[in-house]
Amino acid sequence: MYAKTRFWSAGCSLALVAFGLLPGCTLEKKDDAGEFRDAVPEAETVALSGPDGSGSTSTAAAGPSRRTLASGSAAPYAKWYGFTRDMRGGVNQVTADVLGGVWLIIHTPATTVTAASATWGPWTDALDPASYRFRVERIAVDEYDYALEGRPKASNSDSDFQAVLSGHGYGKPHALHGQGTFTIDLDVAKALDPYGHQDDSGTVKIVHTLPHDFSENLTALPRTITATVDPAGDAHYTVESVAALDHTGSIHVDAHVDISETKDTKLEDVVVNSRWAASGAGRADIDFAGGDLPAAIPMVDAVECWGTDFMQSYYKDSVGFEPAAGDPSACVYANE
Repeated sequence: MYAKTRFWSAGCSLALVAFGLLPGCTLEKKDDAGEFRDAVPEAETVALSGPDGSGSTSTAAAGPSRRTLASGSAAPYAKWYGFTRDMRGGVNQVTADVLGGVWLIIHTPATTVTAASATWGPWTDALDPASYRFRVERIAVDEYDYALEGRPKASNSDSDFQAVLSGHGYGKPHALHGQGTFTIDLDVAKALDPYGHQDDSGTVKIVHTLPHDFSENLTALPRTITATVDPAGDAHYTVESVAALDHTGSIHVDAHVDISETKDTKLEDVVVNSRWAASGAGRADIDFAGGDLPAAIPMVDAVECWGTDFMQSYYKDSVGFEPAAGDPSACVYANE
């Protein structure tokens, strides 16, 4: 990750092992917790979108790293496309790991259901140092807060529960169904399970605006997802992705990170505005400053374009920071 942090390496072990879900468990059992489930988004619906292929909303691998041009020279994998993809890839992984487990949990019968809340758990796995539960509470008509919480295994006190994930959403009858926010606290996850999260830190906050029918149609468009990532240390960044009805899209990145490939030098201030067509071909307009740039160069402005194979088709920057390449006519978008 460009922010020099590892996200949720334990993956679904927290949600699937600690919650004691067995491979043969039956999902979607009918009970009286349905209205509480509706406020919680599925991981796929809140993934940051990107130009990874036809349809523009996939997060799958994007193919080979180099291609041969007609002239016989090799074109590099588009650097700034890769930069933004790596950033959103880290966010999508932690979101999928946590929400993926939660989604399985809430589609089993709730442990306790009242007029105002539903609770699943607590559960404790034999080899896990913590116990966990998932709660959804109604705070207004068709409006809910939800939380994945953990406490040390030895504790029996509800006051010891801490939120690994906390969120806010709306039920299907509400006009704002599909809008919401949630925060994943990796510091809490690490405190509860230091071995499983020894390299994790900070928080990941997601704000999502989805179509009202997102729960029936996981690929419904348009959708806007904003992720704010704040790990330990000085690095941090925000990524906003917009997936449009016509399968075009855009990503805006505002970051304080290390842009070098080695990730062991100074941090730069970076702004990236990327756009892509339904085919996946796109353009990034980049500004970066500080970090390893010499004092005589206060800022670098750059443009990079890529084709449907995600290889660089054009690059130019304001100071010759990297060699110019390709022709601007190769850009799917002519200007910023």
